[in-house]
Amino acid sequence: MSHSGPSAVGIALSEAERAELVRRTTVLDRRSAEKARIILLCADGMSNAGVARIVGVQAKTVGKWRRAFAAERMAGLEDAGWTGRPKAGLVLDEAERKQLTQWARRAKTAQFLALRAKIVLRCAEGGTNQEAAADLGIDTSTVDRWRARFIAKRLDGLHDEPRSGRPPSILLDQVEEVIVATLESPAGRDTHWSRASMAQHTGLSKSTIGRIWKRFDLKPHQGPALPAPRGRRLLSTPQDLENVP
Repeated sequence: MSHSGPSAVGIALSEAERAELVRRTTVLDRRSAEKARIILLCADGMSNAGVARIVGVQAKTVGKWRRAFAAERMAGLEDAGWTGRPKAGLVLDEAERKQLTQWARRAKTAQFLALRAKIVLRCAEGGTNQEAAADLGIDTSTVDRWRARFIAKRLDGLHDEPRSGRPPSILLDQVEEVIVATLESPAGRDTHWSRASMAQHTGLSKSTIGRIWKRFDLKPHQGPALPAPRGRRLLSTPQDLENVP
């Protein structure tokens, strides 16, 4: 077992504290569970570096929560309030979580919507925007923006605002539906989708289906639909609609 080292604060737990920390390791709030694991491992005499390796955080993070617990016990594990305007809470209902999860798993079609859904789902786990940004590998400003948009407008806030000028004649979701159906779903009794069968399936015109397939280089008549090549962007922004009048 690792020694705590001369600079590490010793941690001794009461039975009640240990029981509460163990309980917190099982909760859905990832950040609370992480801090509880840190303190439990510190109480076993491990060094900050050793705890960091096991938990998957930096040693300075372990040191921070070790010192906070030693000074204030369980109260020290609560996130300190930020100065200035407090961050609005983000709580999801069941329907919102289901829809966000569905969007988050659709990264190969509407990538921009998938990322925004992942941001909101991560923010709902708790912690700061900086931590969410680090987990997702994006800028904090991006998390700030879409967290605020979701709190203000809920699911509708994750869609792009209407652009000035002539709006596209078909919606982003309709284009996505055509692409997803072409790539992922069977064409019923036929061996592949035709313009007529896809038009009937989506309610769009045959000419619109043809323009969408041409815009995104989809050729269902040449054989089974295959996923897009790695790194290929099928539909990422409303600008992709410009060539699908």
